[in-house]
Amino acid sequence: MAVMIKPSGLKSGSTIGIIAPASPPKSERVHRGVLFLKKHGYRVKEFRQIRRKFHYLAGDDKSRAAALMEAFSDKEIDAILCARGGYGSIRLLPYLDFEIIRNNPKILLGYSDITVLLLAIYKKTGIVTFHGPMPAVEFGKKTTEFTSGCFFNALEGILPIGNIGNPPGYSLTRIVKGKAEGRLTGGNLCLITKLIGTGYLPSFKNKIVFIEDTDEEPYRIDGYLAQLFQATDFGQASGYIIGEFTRTKPRYPHLDGWSVEGVIKDYFGSLGKPCIAGYPCGHGKEKITIPIGVRAAIDADNKTMKFKEAGVRI
Repeated sequence: MAVMIKPSGLKSGSTIGIIAPASPPKSERVHRGVLFLKKHGYRVKEFRQIRRKFHYLAGDDKSRAAALMEAFSDKEIDAILCARGGYGSIRLLPYLDFEIIRNNPKILLGYSDITVLLLAIYKKTGIVTFHGPMPAVEFGKKTTEFTSGCFFNALEGILPIGNIGNPPGYSLTRIVKGKAEGRLTGGNLCLITKLIGTGYLPSFKNKIVFIEDTDEEPYRIDGYLAQLFQATDFGQASGYIIGEFTRTKPRYPHLDGWSVEGVIKDYFGSLGKPCIAGYPCGHGKEKITIPIGVRAAIDADNKTMKFKEAGVRI
């Protein structure tokens, strides 16, 4: 992988570009998200591409890829926020010019389907990318103070170097005791698995890996993990952070037998690597904005995770 590059942090007056690399966002959600960002002092540029619709995509592959490349090339844009996830980001990868992206490092943020862009760009360019809340999702509704605070702190470079406290109602559990350090990588489990064999998936060796997913049956989580452990160096990570899995039990009686929690414990419980679960990232109510590529440490004994450095230059 290329040498790590930190994009410049945001400040009042910075310009944010909003694109839709996956599914089309709802206009009213985009509008509310833009108002939220402007209220904080940012300028916002909405790309016309986010209004397009091509089946279940926000425009055809080339137009969505072109919007992302234009946002990276635009000298006035300081950060690129993906309006929402959904489906389709993986279709863009053959149309991206990673040399241009590397020469124009800037914040790229999203989660869910956007996982493939975060990981591919980090792998190919070394640019730190950000797993966090999106304009037409969290900011298009009523976001929480915890989630928005983590977002602003991470992108403005005032992310505390230390433990990030849990929001109300969240508590971490220890699956395997111990301590570990490494660079952060991860995201949506389903999308990570889709990158196997593409050349866009970063190595997991000696990393701190975080995973999350939404509305997936326990047997499907089982399948994703089986493939990752057998087809990649996923088992050679230094430690693991298990985020939220919004479906905990199967829909249908004939698939009963294991909960998602049971599947997770079966895979990670015997690895001998530090592992904590219940971390507020992913599709739940609260989200810590996670800079992919920075050094982090987990202490499973005390059920904590800390960032060792910020993800942006200030």
